[in-house]
Amino acid sequence: MTIQIAGDRAAQSYSPNPTTMRVGQTVAWKNADSIAHDATQDASRFGTGTLNAGATSTPVTMSTAGTFTYHCTIHPGMIGTITVQ
Repeated sequence: MTIQIAGDRAAQSYSPNPTTMRVGQTVAWKNADSIAHDATQDASRFGTGTLNAGATSTPVTMSTAGTFTYHCTIHPGMIGTITVQ
C-alpha cells in the first residue's frame, strides 16, 4: 500500500485517508507535493522521517490490529488514519 502525500490540506493531506489494511501488510508514503513532509504516528510507533518532494518512505509493516492516527510533524494540521484489521 502506498499513501500519497498531497499537501497541507488537513484530513485530505494523505490519500487514501482513511486507509484500511490487514495485519502484516506494509505501507509507504510518497510525497507528491513540492515541499518536504513526513508521516509520524501520534504515539510515535512509526515515522517516515522527512520526505523531500518526490521521495517515498521505507515501507512500514503494520503488525498489530487497531486504529492508528498520524500527522506531519512539519505541518501538524496534516492528519491521517490507518485501520489495521
